[in-house]
This record gives sequence, C-alpha cells and structure tokens, in this order.
Amino acid sequence: MLDTVRLYFEATVAVAIMAMFAIISGFASAGLTGDRRLAFLVAAVAFVLTGIVLTARLWHMTRTPVPPPEPPT
Repeated sequence: MLDTVRLYFEATVAVAIMAMFAIISGFASAGLTGDRRLAFLVAAVAFVLTGIVLTARLWHMTRTPVPPPEPPT
C-alpha cells in the first residue's frame, strides 16, 4: 500500500511541475503578445513538452544497465 501512495504522490508532483511551467509560460506569452489564444496554446505546448521531458527522464533512470560480458574461462 505504501508503494501505491508513493506512486500517487510522485504523479501529483509531476503534474504540479508540468502545470507550473505551463502557467508561467502562458502568463509570459499573454504579457508579451496580449493574445489569449496564443497564450493558451503556449501553455498547452509547455505542459505537453514538460510531460515528455519528465517521462524521458523517468524512462532513462529506470533502465537497467546491461551487465558486462563474462570473460571466457
């Protein structure tokens, strides 16, 4: 059960990080351009790209290294 709680906690943290980057980039885009549609698009793209980066990092961290070949005897 503790593993399930940890999984949900880590997923919540990941979504919070994704949302933070999306909100910051959306507000920055809205402030620079004044276009609400563009700001929403930038926020959505930032959310998706952050998810891709976090998924790639997780995939890279969880790969098991290939053991070196044993020398012939």
